[in-house]
Amino acid sequence: MTAASQPQLVTLRSGDVVRIRQVRPDDAPALARAYANLGEQSRYRRFFTAMPVLPEATLKAAVEVDHAGHEALVAVPLRSAEIVGECRFIRLPDQPDTAEVGVTVVDAWQGRGLGTALLARLSERALEAGIEYFTAEVLAENRTMLALLPSLGRVQTESHGPVVTTRVELADPPRQAGPDLLDLLTAAARGDIMSLPVLLRRLIRVPEGLAHIVRLPVSTVLKARRDR
Repeated sequence: MTAASQPQLVTLRSGDVVRIRQVRPDDAPALARAYANLGEQSRYRRFFTAMPVLPEATLKAAVEVDHAGHEALVAVPLRSAEIVGECRFIRLPDQPDTAEVGVTVVDAWQGRGLGTALLARLSERALEAGIEYFTAEVLAENRTMLALLPSLGRVQTESHGPVVTTRVELADPPRQAGPDLLDLLTAAARGDIMSLPVLLRRLIRVPEGLAHIVRLPVSTVLKARRDR
């Protein structure tokens, strides 16, 4: 297992902590529930059409990946088994240095920085796999996705009516610092979907964080911090 393929705890700009890891075949039910939690607009942006339920074949292809030509990462909050975001790339057969990319964030988690975190991690995996470029077809109305891509590297765009074709030359992404113990305790105390029709068609064709967390009264730790 390479460094970029290992699970990682990430603190989002909202303060939420999630674990980003590679997808597993047994993630299919959680991925189906995540799709069910998408609003109508998010689903339209994913498939450019209405699709109330993920077809079984698509779901199977989404979780049974080789982690080389096809990589998929999921984001799971602490103390939860639910998937709140996922991203993937699929290498082009005739262009081994290029891959189609997509990222999905359930509606309740949009606007927290999760899409940025997922794409940053995915770009690390892509560079590790010898991929230098990401391509994506994005609806022109999807400003969130279009705004995320420049964080990965230099972007070229070409408009075709309501669809923007993008090509990103990947740069080395900055390392994200893992959450410290206080981040984890604060999260415990508290108690951008976009994928691509082309990517979907290809889908149809084809350290685990901290070992343990010392149990401390959360209120005591937070009070001590406030006192200081």
